[in-house]
Amino acid sequence: MRSYRRFQMLSLLSLIAGLAIGLHSLVVAVPSPVVQASTEDRNIFLTLTNGAETVQPGGALTYVVTVQSDAQTAQLTDVTLTLPAYANLVEASNAGQRVGNSIVWNNVTLDPVVARRLVVSVSVDPLAQVGGVMTAEATCEGERAGDTTRIVDTRLVPLPPELRVRISDGKDYAGPDEELRYVISVENISSIDRTFELRGTLPPMLTFLAATGQYQEQNGSIRWSDQLILAGDVRTFEIMAAVEHSAVDFTSVVFKVSVDGTPASDITVIQRQPVIERFAITVSDNLGEVSPASEVSYQIHLRNTDSILATGLSVSAALPVYVEFMDASNGGIWTGSNARWDHITVSPHGERVLTIVGHVRTDAPAGATLRMTAETQGLVAVDLTQVIAGAPSRSNRPSALLTKTADRREVKPGDTVTYTVTLRNTTDHPFRSVRIEDRLDTRFMTVLGAERGQLQGDQLVWGVPELSPGQVWTVRYSVEISPRAPHGFAIDNVVTASGEGLETLSLTEKVFTTSLGVVRGLPPTGAAFDAIFLMLSGLAGMGQTFLLKRRLA
Repeated sequence: MRSYRRFQMLSLLSLIAGLAIGLHSLVVAVPSPVVQASTEDRNIFLTLTNGAETVQPGGALTYVVTVQSDAQTAQLTDVTLTLPAYANLVEASNAGQRVGNSIVWNNVTLDPVVARRLVVSVSVDPLAQVGGVMTAEATCEGERAGDTTRIVDTRLVPLPPELRVRISDGKDYAGPDEELRYVISVENISSIDRTFELRGTLPPMLTFLAATGQYQEQNGSIRWSDQLILAGDVRTFEIMAAVEHSAVDFTSVVFKVSVDGTPASDITVIQRQPVIERFAITVSDNLGEVSPASEVSYQIHLRNTDSILATGLSVSAALPVYVEFMDASNGGIWTGSNARWDHITVSPHGERVLTIVGHVRTDAPAGATLRMTAETQGLVAVDLTQVIAGAPSRSNRPSALLTKTADRREVKPGDTVTYTVTLRNTTDHPFRSVRIEDRLDTRFMTVLGAERGQLQGDQLVWGVPELSPGQVWTVRYSVEISPRAPHGFAIDNVVTASGEGLETLSLTEKVFTTSLGVVRGLPPTGAAFDAIFLMLSGLAGMGQTFLLKRRLA
């Protein structure tokens, strides 16, 4: 009886242990919640193309996979591209991984509006069998898309009639959000008329905007079919595209096009602030001598002889000892120790002029040297002026000074700019029957209001009957920048002065050139702490300038 009870107790304990183990297994088997897209409430749209019908052994192909979902929210999916025979992988975008003979992208985010583009570049085996077919296939959640390309021998490609194709956006560098204008030219160098098909594949970092002619565009693949070109003629096509905001610096944007199998390409490097290799800075007050209690005006010339738009430049200018700050052009800020300009833009092959005005202190000793320095991008410019007792000699003063300034550092298409033109007579004889001519770039400028000026063709003209020694003539006018003005373009215009009494003056004293850089993008919003500090310092400097001017008055 005791043994039977012991047996019952052991059985009960075993049953309880079994139930405990079973419950533990159930708890362990329950998976943790994972956010995963349901495939039942969405459709997948998948395409695959390389933009070429034929390829030669040793050639190259670029496959573009586009995948899109009609789901209401962004979701994740996996995409696979099976490479064809004779294809050797060169590069896969979006961190695609090679698995056997396939490229796999895991956890690709599908936006409900924008199609996701995945790009794979391959080279064709030089020993690929001529006459064979290269077949690639893309798959995503059961959807399939294929592309076939025939392998042809170079000897089978007919030489006559011949077509040449070229493509260029005219830029070596471009920044995020910048608009690019690709010009494609097709030339028929044969002696007969013919038709052709032009194809282009948009690089992954670009967003298609528009194109010219009767074209078809689908997921970044652009095609012009059945295009007629006469013997010896040239036809041009244009594609407008924008660099994506998230484009990574130093990425190469390779735009490829082909005409009946004849390829051409253009390469543009993404760079937010490209290195300007040919850049110069100079500073001068155009004086050899200066006397105490006089005003001195320094001009800082920034010259960009490179083909790249210089943006985001900072310029600093330190006034000499015995010179007190009075004013600075182009939004220059006085920090208490120097003048500073931030976010300066200089157009390709252009020039910017910044002006800083100072007052020579009355205690400046005769014989002292006023050393003015200006610097930017590690470059330093220096100007030296000697302090003398009394008025400076006539030979060291500028015989005449013609200047022109704008009310801003750079412009956006559609902006209104106000110019100020000034002519000073610092000679000892009067100027008579003076003619001021300001030549404008009327392609991108429209005059809105010209004070007392007459518009004659592409120039504004003013007449000054007489300008006595020491007298100053000044005029202001406004222009509107055309909405078609291209990004990075330099709008130049030249103002000249002529008349009786100006004949003996040098050309540089009677001619003044200005340049405005066109920028379509705005700088990032929000002010950093250092910008706020500079602003407060500038306000303090303005207070000092006001007190100084009252004291001088």
